[in-house]
Amino acid sequence: MLNRAASTLVKRKMATKLTLTKVEQDVCSLLKDYSHEYNQANKFKEPLTLRITGGWVRDKLLGLNSHDLDIAVNTMSGEQFALGLSDFLIRNHQVYGITPHSIHKIDRNPERSKHLETATTKLFGIEVDFVNLRSEEYSTDSRIPIVEFGTPEQDALRRDATLNALFYNIQCDQIEDFTGTGLEDLERGVLRTPLPPLQTFLDDPLRVLRLIRFASRFGFSIDPETYEAMQDPEINSALELKISRERVGIEIQKILQGPSPLLGLKLIQEAGLDNVIFYWHSDPAIIAYNTEMTEMSEHNQAYANLNKHIALVLAKLPAVLEGLPRLTERWNKSPAFKQDFILSVILAPFKGIKIIWNPQKALKRELSLSESIVKDGLKLGKNDSDLIGKCVESLSVYHRMVLEYQDMSRSDIGMILRDYKGQWELAHLANLTLAYCDDETHLERYQLFFKFVIDQNLENSHSLRPLIDGKTLSKQLGVKPGPWMSRVVADMIKWQFDNPTGNEDEIMEFVREILPRYTSQ
Repeated sequence: MLNRAASTLVKRKMATKLTLTKVEQDVCSLLKDYSHEYNQANKFKEPLTLRITGGWVRDKLLGLNSHDLDIAVNTMSGEQFALGLSDFLIRNHQVYGITPHSIHKIDRNPERSKHLETATTKLFGIEVDFVNLRSEEYSTDSRIPIVEFGTPEQDALRRDATLNALFYNIQCDQIEDFTGTGLEDLERGVLRTPLPPLQTFLDDPLRVLRLIRFASRFGFSIDPETYEAMQDPEINSALELKISRERVGIEIQKILQGPSPLLGLKLIQEAGLDNVIFYWHSDPAIIAYNTEMTEMSEHNQAYANLNKHIALVLAKLPAVLEGLPRLTERWNKSPAFKQDFILSVILAPFKGIKIIWNPQKALKRELSLSESIVKDGLKLGKNDSDLIGKCVESLSVYHRMVLEYQDMSRSDIGMILRDYKGQWELAHLANLTLAYCDDETHLERYQLFFKFVIDQNLENSHSLRPLIDGKTLSKQLGVKPGPWMSRVVADMIKWQFDNPTGNEDEIMEFVREILPRYTSQ
């Protein structure tokens, strides 16, 4: 799973001791002082011990900056601790020179992976979260656990990976590895679950996607036993039943916009998780309605083809990236471009397939399956779903244009490019990649067409505006605005594509010629 170069990189970056920034040192000194005062005043209670948890320890050991400062408290809730700390700062304002900020309590929100109340405040200019150590117990039908106060060992073992279960004990100024393998796994770049992986994933299937995200972010490998558990059919079902589409979408967005999306996609594809990750809806009622009222054989066949299609894309895309500097530039420069490009390519098997997205609507109630996957399956934004749906649904039209553009009018080409609303290049590169997957000889045709578009100044077709606005047009023609205007303006745009040097007098003459066909109806 992890090549030797990546493993060496991880090992070389691994630190033996944490190096704290000046602000982190100040935060830890403050917390030590308050803990000491508290323990002196409560000598017959369990000593207050504070630990920094989560990704901060991992990132520090890797030599990376981290702004995710989560403090685990052993004897009280995060809110109780934060209130006590605030009182301590008020009494010692002259010593530390900071005024306590308001304490914000973040209520439990299991769907956002917040299983306990958390208190957050700002210390020395950075956000710090406080929460108590905890243990978790899961039911068979939910990823939302029963949460109780726990020991450091229990808190470490409930986490998604051993290398994410490392703690930094603020009182002792040392790293704690309660799983026993966290430090070694981090040094080797291996992701494994602290407890048996199948049960860990069945408890909370979101951990599957989190581990895949960490693998693609850091170039880590996934422990063979852990990866085998990801492929269990029970995990596929659990992902569908237990995890909200919002949570799936957040993880997939981070994977696709991250540094190595193809590694993440490869892990998804080889584990056979693509069918449930790229599912088309979240509402059981909509799914049931479509299943009852629509012939679903096309939908099912597309999903049957998806895994093989993704494997083909993963095999061919690296060569396309290597051979097209422009694609590599856009890929590296814009995470959003990278995400939408990848989705436009891998969702191609769903071209031409529709779903009924709103049974209550009489008109326009259908939606392309690819757009529904992005909008309702991954819960990405409307701009993303519109663009990706357009790219997928126009694959045949675009490919035909590339093959036949020399016999097409400038306006026919311009109007097709115009439909992409400024994202023509993404559509072109996605279509090129799919054409290359089908036949590598298509690459030259697409490159020639790209050059043609640039030479003809058609790359900004979406921004072409009529030489005469509607108000002026209506006044000069002496005709009241009406339905005719939008159709005339569309013809004006086509005329301007075919007559790029035309002026207002010429286009006005053209409008007078075509007007009767619209106003006489």
